[in-house]
Amino acid sequence: MNKVLAALTAAGIAAASLVAVAPTASAAGCVTTGITTGTGGVGTVAYKAASGCGDLNLTYADDTNLGWEEYAGYYKNASGTWTQGSRGYVYVEDGWYGLDQVVLVSGLTSGRAFSVASRWEGGDYVQITH
Repeated sequence: MNKVLAALTAAGIAAASLVAVAPTASAAGCVTTGITTGTGGVGTVAYKAASGCGDLNLTYADDTNLGWEEYAGYYKNASGTWTQGSRGYVYVEDGWYGLDQVVLVSGLTSGRAFSVASRWEGGDYVQITH
C-alpha cells in the first residue's frame, strides 16, 4: 500500500510540474493564437477574440536562430493602418510566459486585426493569448 501511495504521489508531482510549464488561458476565458512573425513588420494576421483578455499577451516564443528576440505587437487602427503598440519592441527569451508577463498591446478591442514583428529576423513562432 505504501508503495502504491508513493507511486501515486510521485505521479501527481510530475503531472503538476508539467502543467506549470505551459500557462493556461482558460481561467480568464482567453484565446491563444499561433503567429509567425514578420521582420520589422506584420507577420501572420489574426483577429482579437471577444474574450476576458483585453491585451495581447505573448505566452510562448520560439526564435528560429538566437534563442531570444525582440517582439512588437501591431494592430490595425480605425483608419485601417498598421500601428505598432506603444510598448515597442520587447526583449523575450524562448519559452513559456504567464498572462500579463509580456504584454505587447494593451486594451485591444474585439475583432481588431493584429500581428507580431521580430526586430532582427522574421519567421519566429509565438503564441499570443488574447
